Amino acid sequence: MTRTYVLDAPVFIYHVSVSGNLYTVPEVTRELRSSEAAVVLQEFLKGGLKIEDPLKIDVEIVTEKAKSTGDYLRLSRADIDLLAKALELSGTLVTDDYSIQNVATLLGIEIQPIQQARIKRVLTWRRRCVGCGRVYESEAICPVCGSEVKVKPVKR
Repeated sequence: MTRTYVLDAPVFIYHVSVSGNLYTVPEVTRELRSSEAAVVLQEFLKGGLKIEDPLKIDVEIVTEKAKSTGDYLRLSRADIDLLAKALELSGTLVTDDYSIQNVATLLGIEIQPIQQARIKRVLTWRRRCVGCGRVYESEAICPVCGSEVKVKPVKR
């Protein structure tokens, strides 16, 4: 049986060889800036790559899971769409992005890294003020002490 793969932008940027039923999402193609990556994308299209939007329900599932881990703040629209497409197709997600891998692992999506090692453990992220330590949902500057709010992993 032929495996299904959902491809992130680095597959096209680094010209990674992948065979099977291949998919990506329109947002990934918009991320490709170099002419070399565009040529590689065209080669994949000739080989049967399909570019499809994910189902809205799967985007909602991915978004909720990413919010629960704090990864939502670190994921682009393309990242969320890739995760949703992989969930929809029960496909293997080909990516090096650790935030994508974090959410994929929690959703039971299989991952195939490209050049980096796969994540070792799942992390939960929180926005915390570097000055007073207060936790926030979305602030960049703490309204209490004026310090920067950074995204940090929650310690176990």
